[in-house]
Amino acid sequence: MNARRIVKALFIITPAILIGLCGYTFFYAKGYSYLTDNPKACMNCHVMRAFYTAWEVSSHRSVSCNGCHVPHDPIRKYLVKADNGFWHSFAFTFENVQVFRLKPRGQNVVEENCIRCHSMTVSTVFHGGDGKRCFDCHRGEGHAF
Repeated sequence: MNARRIVKALFIITPAILIGLCGYTFFYAKGYSYLTDNPKACMNCHVMRAFYTAWEVSSHRSVSCNGCHVPHDPIRKYLVKADNGFWHSFAFTFENVQVFRLKPRGQNVVEENCIRCHSMTVSTVFHGGDGKRCFDCHRGEGHAF
């Protein structure tokens, strides 16, 4: 084989292998389940079991994980899901993760959803710009954290 054929073969084989590995990983890790609103998708990770169990007996058990943790407009919803999925996968691959904590972006989404669902209740609440969030006082409402 000449060098040109080898390079051409590598340009075909390398992407095929990468696509195959990504597809296998996506299937093996049940990545497709994250495209749904089923709360059991969150149970794919062992560190989420305690959150899931607490959620099952909480006052918010009729609201899916996505109801609180992702935006409700379709574009932002899937952007946040992709971002979270990437970073969760990265953390589980390269770190020893035993607990997830919401980062500021996730906290903003949860806060938006608290206000969206409870707008009639919170419309009269004003914290005077003290930076408090709903879950600062209502910790553990959806599940223990």
